[in-house]
Amino acid sequence: VQFANLDTVLGAGLQLRLFGKPDVQGKRRMGVALATGDSIDEAVERAIACATGVKVSG
Repeated sequence: VQFANLDTVLGAGLQLRLFGKPDVQGKRRMGVALATGDSIDEAVERAIACATGVKVSG
C-alpha cells in the first residue's frame, strides 16, 4: 500500500496517523486524520479535507 499527496494535505494543526496495515479487508480504516481549529466545526472540516486528500494505491 502506498500513500501519496501527504505533503499537500498536512499543515499546522493537522496530524495523519497511518496504521501500516499491509492490505485492506472490507472498509477498514487505514488511518485517522486529527485536526485543531478555532471551533469544532472548523476542526472537523480540516480533518475531513486532510483525510480525503490522501491518495491510496496498491
